[in-house]
Amino acid sequence: LRARARDLDRNDGWAKRGVEIVSECSIGGGIIPKPETGKDRLDKEIAQAFADWSEFCDAEEQADFYGLQDLAVQTIAVSGDVLIRRRRRRSDEGLSVPLQLQLMEPDHLDLTHIKNNNTGFDIINGIELDRINRRVAYWLYQTHPGEVGLYRPMRFDSQRIPADQIAHAYRKTRPGQLSGVPWLTAAMIDLRDLGEYENAEQVRKKVEACFAAFVTTSDLSDPGLLGEEGEDDIGRLETLEPGMIEYLEPGEDVSFAQPSPSSGYDSYTRARLHKIATAMGMPYQLLTGDVSRVNWSSYKAGIVPFKAMIRRFQKRTILPMVCRPAWRWFIESAFAAGRISELNYGVQWTLPGFEPIDRQKELLADQMEARIGKASMTELIRASGRDPEAVIAEIKAWTKLVDEQELVFDSDPRKTSNAGLTQARPDGTVLPPTDISDDNPAEE
Repeated sequence: LRARARDLDRNDGWAKRGVEIVSECSIGGGIIPKPETGKDRLDKEIAQAFADWSEFCDAEEQADFYGLQDLAVQTIAVSGDVLIRRRRRRSDEGLSVPLQLQLMEPDHLDLTHIKNNNTGFDIINGIELDRINRRVAYWLYQTHPGEVGLYRPMRFDSQRIPADQIAHAYRKTRPGQLSGVPWLTAAMIDLRDLGEYENAEQVRKKVEACFAAFVTTSDLSDPGLLGEEGEDDIGRLETLEPGMIEYLEPGEDVSFAQPSPSSGYDSYTRARLHKIATAMGMPYQLLTGDVSRVNWSSYKAGIVPFKAMIRRFQKRTILPMVCRPAWRWFIESAFAAGRISELNYGVQWTLPGFEPIDRQKELLADQMEARIGKASMTELIRASGRDPEAVIAEIKAWTKLVDEQELVFDSDPRKTSNAGLTQARPDGTVLPPTDISDDNPAEE
């Protein structure tokens, strides 16, 4: 399954697009942590330490924390699993927190071991389990089995890595499941069949283009009929050019090939893509970009269950298997390095928001929910993928700047209504002047 999924991801455009959609909607700009220890000073310490560390947390030094999240989701979608290894670093390596994260494909798991003779524990698919089926260690190859060659020979000796140093992330769909399957599994057969059908159609079109014209003659004495080349055949026209004029010999006629068109291509392709999109858990319109047959309501109805599936994937897989282990390692390393004054794991994760289908309609719906008390502003802001406290701080800073510059905008509900009219104000309060020209009598 893993090899087939990787082949489709590399060579099939629909499969590649499906994987990208899963990653874009699950991670977007990143699942952002916000320390919530209940202590403002400690929260600021942790936030600053994380900001400094997150830019250099990749063991390969190519991505930041949110780039690793995106890569982890893509690996889960294509390979079924992803392994994240905790890499401690020395204090003299220049890192603000002596910790980095190494992402590994599931190929690193040593499948040849079946038992640990020292502990007596069973090893299944490279995962060592104790007597009550808790993970105690992972057996990992030091090099990727697919990257060996003449100058990088394979090392068949695997290392035993304690389970608390590894985060193993995959979509778990049944009890006792030790590893995952690629996101593309249910769509593999249809993707292959559609690819073969499109290749066959392309070959048929090429064959049709090869038959341009046939020259016939009623002269039975023509040596060409017997397969012999006559003197008149030398230099005869055998290709066609735009705007050309050619004179035929007496008795010759030209007929053009008219291959019968193959009907049903669009309907068959559309039906296959509908099934492929369903197998991937996403709407057909989202996979293909074809919105010619839907309106706002039908598209909204199709996107709602997809959003629910992505939220479930985020909360059941990404948060517990990727984000929380990484956060725990970061807090422990930051505390050991003296970057934070207390060992506290309190955190609130902000999931990326979904782009609205019709921004105006959805904003009006949010406004109504807030007015009737169905949703708080904190909930609505967090649903958009932003930190409510950061938004409030930005609004406060902007309002202060606007007041200092004596400006009034329709967006300021303290001064103007939704219709752009001046708000009623308590007695004894004044608004900033709206006319600050030199000839304003109020300034004299």
